[in-house]
Amino acid sequence: MGDVTPAEETERRASCCQLFDSSMRNEARRLRTFQQWPDTSPVSARDLVRAGFFFVGPGDEVQCFCCGGVLKDWGPGDWPALEHLKFFPSCKFICGEDVGNQEMLPLREIFDTVDGQFLSLLQGLDSEEAALPNEPEYPEMVTEEMRLSTFQNWPQYADMNPERLARAGFFYTGQDDVVRCFYCDGHVRNWSFRDDPWTEHAKWYPGCEFLLRSKGREFIRSVQESFSSTLFGFFLFFFGKDESRISTEEQLRRLREERMCKLCMDGDVSVVFVPCGHLVACGECALNLRLCPICRALIQESVKTFMS
Repeated sequence: MGDVTPAEETERRASCCQLFDSSMRNEARRLRTFQQWPDTSPVSARDLVRAGFFFVGPGDEVQCFCCGGVLKDWGPGDWPALEHLKFFPSCKFICGEDVGNQEMLPLREIFDTVDGQFLSLLQGLDSEEAALPNEPEYPEMVTEEMRLSTFQNWPQYADMNPERLARAGFFYTGQDDVVRCFYCDGHVRNWSFRDDPWTEHAKWYPGCEFLLRSKGREFIRSVQESFSSTLFGFFLFFFGKDESRISTEEQLRRLREERMCKLCMDGDVSVVFVPCGHLVACGECALNLRLCPICRALIQESVKTFMS
């Protein structure tokens, strides 16, 4: 048998015991459930997460990912871990057994871990900028080594080196040549040998904090400007000519092009970005965008449209 990767070891530990909700063994995911946590609560969301809880509501009701125990009506002086142990003393997680819980790394430790190349970048940032607004979507994939280990079944037809993808923050999903960023969850596919992973990352997911810390704002701005110019030229070429001299077949072809998602080139455009009003993406691709790919305006809202 070959060596077991850290990700496989975590899965093995989790499978050895029955968890109430195995998807919540990741602390970062548990923390994201607390977006509606009452501001008046005397206990913090992070303390509850470390004690194994995720938010279910209503009110201040939380539940353990391991034993399924539910607690609510938190009061001043309550310690989540002690309350957990008091009411659910048989919970394997709170008793200290290894059930595959995936802890959140401190942000500085995250960037120190990845080849040590981001320590100097973080030290050069002021405290306000260094306080990232969210945690990595996949904290278990924080190291380049871990991400690279997911490429064992990378398709031979894919014209892209896994080392380059892992270095740019991507891990393999196991489907075709689709990869995802461990931090922003952005996915990219249909790779060619001419593609640069960092450039593709900046093209489609310019708001990724890992990308920002790795390559800097100037790199992202340069990629976005180039990408926007390319898309503008595309639209000018197809829609800026006199339509009266175009054949019916050509008009039908252009109509299909117009309705096609300009990102995945597969689905139909179906989402209008607000406030800029651009209609260039299908529903799936629109979920992964923070900036409009045409004008780079911040997307404040996405409106579903139906084309007859």
